[in-house]
Amino acid sequence: MADVGERLVQQLMKRKLRYAVHIMRGSSGPLLQLSLEGKIKGKRGQGRPRRNWMDDVKEWSGSTSYGDTKRKAENREEWS
Repeated sequence: MADVGERLVQQLMKRKLRYAVHIMRGSSGPLLQLSLEGKIKGKRGQGRPRRNWMDDVKEWSGSTSYGDTKRKAENREEWS
């Protein structure tokens, strides 16, 4: 049963990374890319910053910054 859960997590990681690359390359339009980069203006809440969607993508791709992740995403051979 644990094997099924592990495969499910691996599949979810794979799909999330694929979608992130799709957005970073600009295939879905500028609004999604702006929201992923965090450039939409507004107030932040108090307290510790929540873990966001991009934190997982950076961790799984082995990158330390959004720029590094985006550079890897644009190079299809390096990402695969």
